[in-house]
Amino acid sequence: MSFRYHSRPPLPPRTLDYLARGAAEGQRNAELFDAACQFRDAGFRAEEAEQQLLARATLDGLSEAEARSAIRSAFTHGAREPAVGHAAEPGALPPPKRVSAVQPPKAPLAPVSLPSPIEGGFTKLLDACFAAEEFVAIAPAREDEAGDVVPTRGVTMTREEWKQRIVARGGIEKCFSTTLGLFVRINPMAKNGAKNEHVTSFRHALVEFDRDDGGTQIPKEQQHAAILASGLPVSAVIDSGNKSLHAWVRVDAPDAAEYRRRVDIIWDWFEGRCLDRQNKNPSRLSRCPEGRRTVEGEVRMQQLLALHVGAKSWSEWEAAHAADGLPKIIGGAEFMAVPKPEPPQLITGVLHQGSKMILGGASKSRKSWTLIDMMLSVSTGVTWWGFATQRGRVLYINFELPDFAFQHRLQAIARHKGITDFTGIDLWNLRGFATDFSVLIPKILARVKDERYALIVLDPVYKGLGKRDENKAGDIASLCNEIEQLAVQSGAAVVFGAHYSKGNQAGKDAIDRIGGSGVFARDPDVILTMTPHEDDNAYVVDLTLRALPQVPSFVVRWAGCIFQRDQHADATRGEDHRQTWRQKETRAAGPLPARQPCRPLWRHVRANAANGEPRGDGAQRCASPYPAHHRGLRRELHAGQSQERLRQSAPQELRHYGL
Repeated sequence: MSFRYHSRPPLPPRTLDYLARGAAEGQRNAELFDAACQFRDAGFRAEEAEQQLLARATLDGLSEAEARSAIRSAFTHGAREPAVGHAAEPGALPPPKRVSAVQPPKAPLAPVSLPSPIEGGFTKLLDACFAAEEFVAIAPAREDEAGDVVPTRGVTMTREEWKQRIVARGGIEKCFSTTLGLFVRINPMAKNGAKNEHVTSFRHALVEFDRDDGGTQIPKEQQHAAILASGLPVSAVIDSGNKSLHAWVRVDAPDAAEYRRRVDIIWDWFEGRCLDRQNKNPSRLSRCPEGRRTVEGEVRMQQLLALHVGAKSWSEWEAAHAADGLPKIIGGAEFMAVPKPEPPQLITGVLHQGSKMILGGASKSRKSWTLIDMMLSVSTGVTWWGFATQRGRVLYINFELPDFAFQHRLQAIARHKGITDFTGIDLWNLRGFATDFSVLIPKILARVKDERYALIVLDPVYKGLGKRDENKAGDIASLCNEIEQLAVQSGAAVVFGAHYSKGNQAGKDAIDRIGGSGVFARDPDVILTMTPHEDDNAYVVDLTLRALPQVPSFVVRWAGCIFQRDQHADATRGEDHRQTWRQKETRAAGPLPARQPCRPLWRHVRANAANGEPRGDGAQRCASPYPAHHRGLRRELHAGQSQERLRQSAPQELRHYGL
């Protein structure tokens, strides 16, 4: 299996070895996290990393949920310089620049004097950093066969047991008589534990540095200044008794993967200072206060210098210092100094690339036919409803139609428009795979990242609601935000279809006809609604535009498989326009009882019929007690002798119905 991708640096040998051999028990989470970081640093997307790493992690015994959590945790942190294991391919692009998740100050720091040692430092360290029942590991140092000083595995007891022993023995130095050094593990451990897998709480990370990356010695006073300037939540600062300070940074990570992420952020902050990579281990040993060590023949004391320095918690510090991913604030002069070019108009006068458009219509009003027509028109650059289009690649994401039905419609529309070139369109049939857009949009983005689509069609939008309520503004706002994310990150215009609400849409403004929350009427850049015209198979089209001049309403007629613009049709004769005109006429005629007007009118119509005059189907509908059902009466009785007779006997009713 090859993991080399065009224009990406190769993965390091250690990662390739992990993919081939896996990780030993106790190292599975850490190795998976490291491998995910290498995929991230090499420019892979999270979804690509998951495809390679999930299989390996599950073979090692991790659950899919645990493995996915570790991988995603790695990708929440900015990319670093990739660890290149061998020479890059000729012509390959340079590796991506390291992007830090935090923004440390760049100005040099003035030295800060060290505080006086804290008396009873060992006991106070225990109280500040461990709970009563937690096991604390203390390890004295010894000389190995080569004469080097190394810590032993150590002894674990609970915090309270250690405190009792200190009191009984008269000090920690009486418990361990060594003068070679005394160490304490920075995190609580399992009983008799000494390895990373024995850590029971990922509470602290150890920061220690006494040289910069160039090898220059950093005085303790400048180390102290850097620790204070970081603002990190430091539980304890310990003087090692030699050249360095040890800072226990409180990270309070919920698991090993998140611990590694937070440790990486700390390393980013102290970039340029030579932090010991081994200090990234959660089971790391630190110098123990009140322990003794020998330096160049001199016995020195390791001392506690400070407790609870900096931020109150990791979350408080990260919120204040981590990069938030938002664009910077730009001053007005800077903003106006650089002209902002208008994006291409995919549909001239209607839709910009990168914008959002909603197409609303009643159920079965051929919205999908319309969207397929739009897709074909943009992909080939032919006119659509009389609007010129700019040619561009189109992705149609179909949540509703079976494959055969979609193909039939596509074929019929293409034949009608004389289109034989389908190379500009891509189709993604997700019928049966639709889910909440909060889950689906990131997957769509992963697929379309490098495709340079000009237009993406989502049909229909309600398939992405998930458990959201279409009538709740907050739920629809979050849905629209996810669609906007797709538009912004893909650079494509996003068009989606939506249904009208149930019932008669007459009397509503065009932007209020789409079912659900009114957010649909405020969020999209383009709102296109199709409302039935008084003629069969015709619709009045209303456009509401945010960034372009408004377009007058017009009429389209069904022509077998597409709608065509009818330049001669009267757009004011739509159902909504007729109803609005009728409401105005009713108000002008004054209030009228609901049942009474139809009875005398009905009697006179029947009398006219008895005299041999046509009664008409509209007169039959007058038997209904609801005036809104009498609109056919005006057409039926507008001509003929019966009009004059009724005018004399029922003038108020006739005026009410415009007769």
